[in-house]
Amino acid sequence: MLYMLYMETCIRNIKEEDWKYFKSEAVKNNLKLGDFFSTLINEHKKATKNPWNDILKGKRIFSNKDLDEIKSRCEKFRKEFRFR
Repeated sequence: MLYMLYMETCIRNIKEEDWKYFKSEAVKNNLKLGDFFSTLINEHKKATKNPWNDILKGKRIFSNKDLDEIKSRCEKFRKEFRFR
């Protein structure tokens, strides 16, 4: 058997216009307020995930050959203009 735990919660200091908007959006999406709130939280979690994972572990833009070429050109440039 699967049991879902729910709890009743009071959220304070919500502006009246924000609360009305929240309720109307839940109705538009044919969801209960709790389900709509959970949907918003899950979407927020997805939107705020760490962007560095995509940068550091994502698809590489340059191949190793390209990187070697870039490095050699940078070194050549630095030598021509006597940079360190």
